[in-house]
Amino acid sequence: MLLDNLNLFLRIVEKGGLAAAGRELGLAPATVSERLAALEAHYNARLLTRTTRSISLTEEGRELVTGARRVLAEAEEIEARIKLGVEKISGPI
Repeated sequence: MLLDNLNLFLRIVEKGGLAAAGRELGLAPATVSERLAALEAHYNARLLTRTTRSISLTEEGRELVTGARRVLAEAEEIEARIKLGVEKISGPI
């Protein structure tokens, strides 16, 4: 679930808002808010400063953007390597 929330956080940042990220991922606005709150609770830090018209990253949010991109890229790489390994033919033919 943490990886899913990190992906959602990056979408919020890239799209510039919670509603736009939710629409792209097919999530209700309340779900997006809940998952962002869960991520902030997990890190015990405010990640975004929100107003009625805009969002901006906090210092912790900027750190998380950098780290989340790296972690998600590594997770995708690991998944690809494992799937490739499973797809290889093995054993006697």
